[in-house]
Amino acid sequence: MSFKSIELPSTVYEYLEGLSKKLNVSVQDLITRFLINTLEHKEREEFLKKLSNEYLELGKRYEKSGDLVYAGELYWRGLAYLMQALAERLGFYIDNYQDYFSLIDYLAYKTNETELVKMFINAERLHGEYHPRPQGEQEFKFRVENLLKLFERLEKMLG
Repeated sequence: MSFKSIELPSTVYEYLEGLSKKLNVSVQDLITRFLINTLEHKEREEFLKKLSNEYLELGKRYEKSGDLVYAGELYWRGLAYLMQALAERLGFYIDNYQDYFSLIDYLAYKTNETELVKMFINAERLHGEYHPRPQGEQEFKFRVENLLKLFERLEKMLG
């Protein structure tokens, strides 16, 4: 995965920027949300799965380069998009941060795999927006291991 650039008229970008500030998301996330919301159910699920894998790969690249903070955020985004794909499959909608935990809690209950909650709690600590404190390399690796295990389990659920 690599990021690409597009040129927009100033009026369009300024509007997107204002809306992103109002919604407390980046312009990139705002555009991604718009795109996701235009897709039909099955296409949306496939797009989210593909996007999740791209973010996961990008997280690995940044981890190798030593940027653990950004790598953690990218890993989290990968997991979040995979969870959105699974929510789409189940007919759920993830609208806010709490919905991610609710989905994992539901899945743990339905599958009788309480370990899903433990993996999620550790994985979400990689999300710098909510946990801006520094983490050492050992803690980072532990959290990534949990994220990757959870990612694998959720991918299996998606089939």
